Amino acid sequence: MFRVSVFRTFLAGFAVLYCLSFISCISSGGPTTHTPETPKGEVLPNPAGDSEEIIDEEGREVKISTTDPISFQSQSKDTSEYFRVHITSESYQVRQIRGSKYIRRKVDKGGDALISEELVKYNRINFNDDGIILVILNGNTGAVETIRFNTRVPRINNLAKIIQNDVTRWSMEHSEEKPVVTKYQIHYTIKLENKSNTTRDTVKEELKSEVKKR
Repeated sequence: MFRVSVFRTFLAGFAVLYCLSFISCISSGGPTTHTPETPKGEVLPNPAGDSEEIIDEEGREVKISTTDPISFQSQSKDTSEYFRVHITSESYQVRQIRGSKYIRRKVDKGGDALISEELVKYNRINFNDDGIILVILNGNTGAVETIRFNTRVPRINNLAKIIQNDVTRWSMEHSEEKPVVTKYQIHYTIKLENKSNTTRDTVKEELKSEVKKR
């Protein structure tokens, strides 16, 4: 009689655990999928065409929408443009717009955060800057051979240095032992926000020696 009672108690406990597990699966939405998350705002066409996946700074496949930075939204007319980066003192965003089947940037949240922190000391003026970096890799090893600005250089020298330092820390993953992609461009945009009581004229005077004419 005692054995039967224990057995019934065991079955009842098992049934309760099964039900709790089932309810948990339902509430969590079941198994995760690899489909891109539906973004807020209106979804826009892929900048490099529908055949290309868009990968963000965390290695996830995403969609471009009207809530993304303007620099992420426009169509890409240059086939060597692979990456778009938007940096503020509070966020570091990346969109790889082509070539993800062959090359990808390794996720580096710590490095991303450090680059964003570099902008804090420049948040004394509302200002947008941008630059285009050309990267050339060794065709056998994938090691970086050339990093230089191409067609567009930031107007503030210190921001140009931040961009260059950022590119040098990137680590890339390749689909093949010998890289398929050996040359790519990165389009950077940087947004500064005046979070101090400093006037625009004062900042202009302080940065006069750093600002270059295009």
